[in-house]
Amino acid sequence: MSWAYADKPEMTEQLAEAYTVAGNANNALVIPAGLAFARARREQPELNLYAPDKRHPSLAGTYLAACATFAALTGRSPVGNSYHATIDEPTARFLQTVAWQTVQDYYGK
Repeated sequence: MSWAYADKPEMTEQLAEAYTVAGNANNALVIPAGLAFARARREQPELNLYAPDKRHPSLAGTYLAACATFAALTGRSPVGNSYHATIDEPTARFLQTVAWQTVQDYYGK
């Protein structure tokens, strides 16, 4: 699931619905990266998840999507993973936590 553009957060609900419907119709795993972006932006709006074009992810956004992917594919929490991709430890821990909470919420666990 992709994320809303930085300047169009209202895209989140439409994207989430479209990806969920398509995933269900095709028996495909949907990874809720877009919902993780929305959660992170709500909880830490000062954290920049976007490249200057406001569409593509920054390093932090890429890391968040990777954490959500790890959690969805393995069913394991990324919280505490020692790889931080040069992101400071508190920010990496925040992104790991957001990814894990989002994946658990999305899959109803």
